[in-house]
Amino acid sequence: MYNLCMSWTVETLVSVLADMRRRGGDSTLIEVKKATGGVPGVAETLCAFANMPDGGTLILGVDEKAEFAVTGVHDVAIIESGVAAQARGSVTPPVHTDFEIVETGGNQVLVVTVAPLPLVDKPCRVHGKAYLRQSDGDYVMSDQEVAQLMAMQSRPRWDATPVEGSSSSDLDQGLMHGFLAEARASSRRLADCTDTEVADLRGVTTGVQLSVAGLYAMGSYPQRYAPSLSITAAAAGPGGGQRMADLAHLDGPIPDLLDDCVAWVARNLRTGVGYLPDGHAVDTPEIPLIAVRELVANALVHRDLSPRTQSKRVEVRLLADRLVVTSPGGLWGVSQDSLGLPGGKSAVNEFLYDICRTLPTPSGRRIIEGEGGGIRETIDALAQAGLAAPTFIDTGVSFTAIIYRPAVGSPATSPAVSFVPAMAGATPAALILVALAAGPQPITDLVKQTSLSRRQVKYALDQLVNAGRVIVNGGQGNRFTTYRLGEDL
Repeated sequence: MYNLCMSWTVETLVSVLADMRRRGGDSTLIEVKKATGGVPGVAETLCAFANMPDGGTLILGVDEKAEFAVTGVHDVAIIESGVAAQARGSVTPPVHTDFEIVETGGNQVLVVTVAPLPLVDKPCRVHGKAYLRQSDGDYVMSDQEVAQLMAMQSRPRWDATPVEGSSSSDLDQGLMHGFLAEARASSRRLADCTDTEVADLRGVTTGVQLSVAGLYAMGSYPQRYAPSLSITAAAAGPGGGQRMADLAHLDGPIPDLLDDCVAWVARNLRTGVGYLPDGHAVDTPEIPLIAVRELVANALVHRDLSPRTQSKRVEVRLLADRLVVTSPGGLWGVSQDSLGLPGGKSAVNEFLYDICRTLPTPSGRRIIEGEGGGIRETIDALAQAGLAAPTFIDTGVSFTAIIYRPAVGSPATSPAVSFVPAMAGATPAALILVALAAGPQPITDLVKQTSLSRRQVKYALDQLVNAGRVIVNGGQGNRFTTYRLGEDL
């Protein structure tokens, strides 16, 4: 990911072009053009970049069809003037552009940085049509997408909207029971309130009806009222063709959607075989499931819940080289560059976020921790597995997170891998199994020995217990609880 405000150097240009060669095309935020035949027509691209949350960059003097070779532009002043004229006169409202010249190999490359329009001025248009970037091209926004973009100017609380015809009888009573207990335990003000009062004060209900947040988080079957509150998951077939090998439509409230989606991804991932010091083999997925869980949870909780996205679902695609998670709506109150950093958090749906911060799943885990650490934990988990940090793409009307899968035969999937604590590719589960080889231990000791966060240890233990690889001593959740290896280990 490249900062659009950076100063371009020869090294920067070389790095960006190398990345594009690996991708085989332009990116969402960067477009290249040969521009040897005079001033190119770039009004649609300027418009699309201006409508993006962070703008975009146009590189002139590079031939995409020749493996992104630098060809240079012959008259920089004329090209710059022509692009500036389009930015001022061909798009409405005019967009701000900055120009830089990078000289390399005797050629001059013109880099055009397009600033995003203020939200109140969006959408930008060309001849009455609004454009947006998608992958490596510009496309005409639909009326629905334009309305979605304009609605962000006022940012109504769609998750607090009452669901017509719903009532408390539509709630999953098991989820509601756990939520009420946690809500009362975390607030003195709510400790003596009735169930009805807690539900109303925490935004689960609006009078006698459920809110969108309450239905989505704890409804027994939310899709009865809103079918789009679901997940479509698809895995590419052999050879990476268009045919899907595993297509699933997941439903239920958020806890079910999250657990079912992570299970679906796990089912379709390649599995490597590693060996513990005692010689026993352990299976480990090529992508850490804790990273998958965090990205799916974010997609579910932070998706746009406005009426304009009623036909859009969270989509999960497992392709030959990547896992892609896309949700309707863009970031709100936080920039893409600040994700994973201290303070890089913002609740798109405040009531839903607050409910999910309190709501425990059947396994005892909360949907989200509520401290904005999920992205950081995802990055750390991928790094421990020897994988690159996730790629994020925010278009304003959708948000996409991408995890690149390891190549077949790489250390992350090779059956010859031997998992030991010092190994960079060791998964949290493998580290815990190695630690437990010394005997039963409580969570606090496992955290110290593995250098993992308590959250990572707890999640990995849940998976190992469910798989029968680890046994709980003293009852799960008890402060005297210890964990030991299963009989087969």
